[in-house]
Parts: sequence; structure tokens; C-alpha cells
Amino acid sequence: MKSKSIRYSIQNPCDESWNDMKPEVTGRFCGSCEKTVVDFTSMSDFLIIHYMEKHKEEKVCGRFTKPQLNRVYQLKQPVFTPTFDLRAVVLGLALTTFSAVHSFGQTEPQEPVKVDTTFQVEPVIVGKIAVHHFNHEKESKVSGTIWASRKDFNQIFVQLKDVNGAVLKTIHPDSKGNFSIDLNWKLNPASLNVSGPNYENQELYFSSVRSLSGIQINLLDEIEMIRGEILQGDINITED
Repeated sequence: MKSKSIRYSIQNPCDESWNDMKPEVTGRFCGSCEKTVVDFTSMSDFLIIHYMEKHKEEKVCGRFTKPQLNRVYQLKQPVFTPTFDLRAVVLGLALTTFSAVHSFGQTEPQEPVKVDTTFQVEPVIVGKIAVHHFNHEKESKVSGTIWASRKDFNQIFVQLKDVNGAVLKTIHPDSKGNFSIDLNWKLNPASLNVSGPNYENQELYFSSVRSLSGIQINLLDEIEMIRGEILQGDINITED
């Protein structure tokens, strides 16, 4: 098994605001450099290496925590040595299979094996995938509770935005984190943005939730991140 040690680095960290970037599946889109910044902060080592190996011919911009960059990753790949003869292995398997069949033919008849059929495999459904968007125009307000580690709700902002991202209204939650905003559907309200000092911004789109009442929003503590173009350094290659 061939093992390669890899270290990732960002020599020129990006100064663009992460919260101002548009959310995407793998991260956020940076309007300044017009490309996706991949969010590696919650990925496992396997997923980080898998993504970087799959895109190693491209320039990847990413978002890491400092501990993720201050370490070495191990990539293990199977390797066939010059003495490895695939034909011999195939021939050996064929001979082994023939011997097993021949031996089975010489044995006495056996009692049929009873198979337990109580375990049922769930049916697989194949077809075109439909994406459901919920219509909330019969609801008169959006309400819920915000969870924050420091309980500093007077410093947290809840913004109601329209379909174009313009702010329609800004409020603070109460001392218990509860909030409620009346809705005027003529203004096309479409989302909530919740922010606060040293917290990660949270964006909630109305079309993604079944009801606009009783919404739960968990604010995550912001940790120091490093963003920018990722450079890969291969430290060494060993064989186990």
C-alpha cells in the first residue's frame, strides 16, 4: 500500500466577507473572484482529501480552520509491484473454483439449508426527483426561537428580507431568544437573516420550511477561519 503525506496551505488569505457571499451546496460564491469558496471546516479528513484529489488539476479556493492547515493528511493508495502477476492470480482463482466444484460433486447429498426470509429489503424507488417549495401566503407572521451560547440576545439582529435580498425589517429577539415579525406579502418577504457579533450568519429561506411559526435557529460561534487559494504539498511517499 502506497502512502503519501499531504499538507495544504493558503499563502494569500482572502479578505472578502464570508457572510456577504452567496450560499451554495459546497460553500459560498465569492463575487470578487467569481468562484466558489469550498467550506472544508466541517469535512472529515477523508472528504477533504477526496475533494482535493478529484480537483487537483484545478485552482481550488477553500475555507479552513487553523488546526486543519497546521497538520499533515495521509493518502493511501493501492500499488502493484513489478512482481505482481495478475494473470497468475486469475488462474489461481479459476483452479480454486474448479477444485471446489469437483470436491462438492464427490460429497454425499446434504440437507437443504433453510433461509431466513424475515428480513425484508426496503424497495428502491427510481424516477425524476421533485423539489417541494412551500407556500406561506396564508400565514400572517414569522416567529420562532434563537439559540445562542452567550444569551446576548440584545446584540443579535433578525432581518426580514425580500426575494431580492433587500431588508424589509430588523428586530432584536427578546431576553429568551423569541422573535415574531408580521408579514406583508405585497412586499414579497422571502427569508430571514440572523446575525450577531462573533456568530456565524444564518440564512433561512421560507420556501425550505413547512411552517413559519415555531422556527428554531441555532447560532454557531464564529471561529477563526482562513480562506484563499489552496496549495498542496506532497511531503513524502512510503510503501507499507
